[in-house]
Amino acid sequence: MADNKITSGSAQSGDGTGFEMDRKWGTIAMLISATGMGLVPLFSRWGTRTDMFDGTAGLNAGDSVGALMAVGRMTMGLIFFVALVFITHKVGVFKKLKVTPAIILGGVMIGLSLACYVTATLLTSVANSVLFIYTGPVLCILFARIFRKEPMSILQWVCLAAVIVGTLFGNNIVGFNESGAFTVSFSLEMSTPDYPQKGIGDIFGLLSGVFYGLSMFFNGYRKDADTTARGVWNFLAAALAALVVTLAMNFMGESGIVPSNWALNLHLTPFNWIGAVLLWIFSGAVALGFLLVAGRNLPAADYGTIAYWEVPVALFIGLVIFGEALTINTIIGGVLIIGGGAIPAIKGIIEGAKHEKEVEIRENLSARLEEEARKEDLDLR
Repeated sequence: MADNKITSGSAQSGDGTGFEMDRKWGTIAMLISATGMGLVPLFSRWGTRTDMFDGTAGLNAGDSVGALMAVGRMTMGLIFFVALVFITHKVGVFKKLKVTPAIILGGVMIGLSLACYVTATLLTSVANSVLFIYTGPVLCILFARIFRKEPMSILQWVCLAAVIVGTLFGNNIVGFNESGAFTVSFSLEMSTPDYPQKGIGDIFGLLSGVFYGLSMFFNGYRKDADTTARGVWNFLAAALAALVVTLAMNFMGESGIVPSNWALNLHLTPFNWIGAVLLWIFSGAVALGFLLVAGRNLPAADYGTIAYWEVPVALFIGLVIFGEALTINTIIGGVLIIGGGAIPAIKGIIEGAKHEKEVEIRENLSARLEEEARKEDLDLR
């Protein structure tokens, strides 16, 4: 795992605190994380469905089991990072870490996001759940505009509009019908034969995107904090936040505020528990641990772009394993959402590389001028 200062590989200056980012290591960590996150639909359905490949057979639990699975993911991450604190002899670093609201809120938001996302993977299609959560990176830009007064370029506004339109396509509010005609309908498809609670699942998917954007917004602070020490607080806050979602959904189901199927009603089989444990390990400790490493070692633009690797991984699982055909509206919506989120990030990567090149040229020129001045001084002597 990352140390407090990483100097191997291609490093660049961090945020003025002496920390140096290792972009090569950050890229590898982000790819591992995104792959683990892309496996969430596979493991979540394995861990909860009566028939892993048939959603109409129902779940071996209530609908709040998705949020419970997220609690397990966060708890596994917490255990992993607590162990890492002792293994790497960073107890002192952990004790000295100044815990700020940004650290706690970053954890809370990722916990809420993943609780909603796992729930969405159980109630709606893989395509909808993964595309909706990836409205988050663009929403992060919007949050920065609102709360930090950061300016938004024309390109960013265009990309934000693309994500909104893509969401409308993904929800079939606008799009093409079976005869190929373009239609606009505000009658949301709340249920389908394969997904009786599709509408609720889509709502959870959209909420996961909002919370994901907020988590990226808050995680943009305190890059000076040691990854391991910060991870403990992040996962603790995330586990508690996901637990709150679980208890709230269970309470509303038991009290009759919402349909009773929201109550937990847990009766998982041994086969389900295998899927749940795999979810907690590979999409929990592994994926989220590397996510924190990547977030500390990559500029926001690189981080946001590579994160989109999760989308093709999840769509591949939906298509090949669960036989979910991609509709024209889903494809259009996906292109708009992914493009809207990735284009500003790619632009940032290009500008960042250009800036680094300019800095390198200036440093080399300065060193050369100093060397020539030193030679002239020796000649005069």
